[in-house]
Amino acid sequence: MLGIILIASTGWIYQWVSNPATVAQQLASLAAPTATLPPLQRISNITEATPGVTPTPTPKPCSAKQRDFEMGVTFPQWYGTGYGGGDNEWLLGLPEMRKQTGSCWVEMPILLYQRSPDSIIIAPGANTPFISSFAYGIQLAHREGLHVFVSALLQVGGSQPWVGSLKYSSYAQQQQWFQTYWQAFKPYIQAAAQAGAEQFAVGTEEEWLQENSPDDLWNTLINNVHSIFPGILTYDMNWSTLSKPTRNWMRNPNLKMVGVSAYLPQISTPKRLNQQQISNLWQTQALPELDALSNKLGEPIYISEIGYRATTDAIYQPWASTSNAPADPAEQTQACAAALENILPDSHILGVFFWGWSDTGAFDLVDSQAATTIRSYYQSWQVPQA
Repeated sequence: MLGIILIASTGWIYQWVSNPATVAQQLASLAAPTATLPPLQRISNITEATPGVTPTPTPKPCSAKQRDFEMGVTFPQWYGTGYGGGDNEWLLGLPEMRKQTGSCWVEMPILLYQRSPDSIIIAPGANTPFISSFAYGIQLAHREGLHVFVSALLQVGGSQPWVGSLKYSSYAQQQQWFQTYWQAFKPYIQAAAQAGAEQFAVGTEEEWLQENSPDDLWNTLINNVHSIFPGILTYDMNWSTLSKPTRNWMRNPNLKMVGVSAYLPQISTPKRLNQQQISNLWQTQALPELDALSNKLGEPIYISEIGYRATTDAIYQPWASTSNAPADPAEQTQACAAALENILPDSHILGVFFWGWSDTGAFDLVDSQAATTIRSYYQSWQVPQA
């Protein structure tokens, strides 16, 4: 099942890097000790770099009425120029995403590549945005009044492509992996810090490493990231580890929140449910597990990733990227509504990020009924804009 979870989450859209020379070249550039970040463009130059885009006043970042709550949507871009000044999908889609969903936050995934589960070489791939494009994207998101959450993702080649299946037999190998991982993501962490991103996930669904690697390796990674990123640091665990004991490193004071990829299985056979039935499943199955995690950690958590296919079986194996079931936008809409009506009032949960705006296949929210429903819930919790 864990191999399928990759498909469930962000991994289903990834493509393998086919040119080893390209990987080696990019890795070498990352490892260069004197490498410097490209200069960040000023906000005033964004419109100049994108002909045809009319300047508009910068909206104020929105905030929740009752408590801090991250109302977000994930908007992945899977290519080198993604998030950049030449990425029309990002340039035009970002204001549309905020308009259609009412989101206050946007999640920007950064995908790096590891050739095999036993490798310790991590490098950019065909789906990794250039650092300059990534930094530009953060600036544009801020210009649209959005807060930015950056998530570190890793794609693994081989027969078990999910990052959660990584296993290393010795401490030395694990230590080497953590060091390589840190060095590979460091330029993006620096760029996120310089561009003012508010939140960064130091890891996403590294299940075996999460459960088995010594605390000192995780604490070193967290502290290294904290040394150059002043914002909120988080870690995104998969739903499949909710019942397991929490690790001591999850209480590192520099790690402010733990997130959950909340594709929890709630029914054992594919079938269509109405909104009340889905809500009841949240109350009896999903929320108790999420609240228990919060209680074990002694602090609130957040939903770092959640999404539903626009199919009649949206609730069945929600991690699966594809389904043979008939298309059903109404089922996706009801699933999103049921999730939000349970998540928003829960004091154990401080945010939710829906997967995803576009380029996410059956999960896409762009121009959907589900986006309108998400907006109605998000706006009901927001402080009205002056």
